[in-house]
Amino acid sequence: MIRIDDAEPPPYAANRSQKGVPLLSTSTTASAAATIAALARPQDVRALSLTALHVVMAMRLSAMFERAGRDPIPDLAQRYRSIETAAAVHALVRRVIRTWPERFLVNRPCQLTMTPDEATLAAMVRHALLADNEGFAGMLQGFVRADRQDGLYHATQHAAALLSGRSA
Repeated sequence: MIRIDDAEPPPYAANRSQKGVPLLSTSTTASAAATIAALARPQDVRALSLTALHVVMAMRLSAMFERAGRDPIPDLAQRYRSIETAAAVHALVRRVIRTWPERFLVNRPCQLTMTPDEATLAAMVRHALLADNEGFAGMLQGFVRADRQDGLYHATQHAAALLSGRSA
């Protein structure tokens, strides 16, 4: 696996009140456990929409270019035949890196299975294409800080719209 890391450390918050009592309810804990179990199952990139596949592959390519010390925008522009689309996708990649609570893990471009982070990114694209802001926020609730979700949603929606050929 390749890691994408940004200099900004995530703000970790303990899941306990001052007296040691958990802050999450039982239903929230059960929901989180179900989400974690679903993400633990390997998912195949061949099941993704073309737009979600492009975003996941852009994240993988960006990780490779970052390790090589190169700018990914020229390669992305050649792939998408659009500098605007490449810039929007790269802006989404940078936004994800800045807002993710941990290092974003990606597989190598040749691998068919997705990491849990990549599966979450693909789900974000799906919600953005459907203009489902509530579903997007609900999916990231408790994972990405609420004050960062709106910017992440709009960056995802803009990149997904350009990749799918819709007007942004």
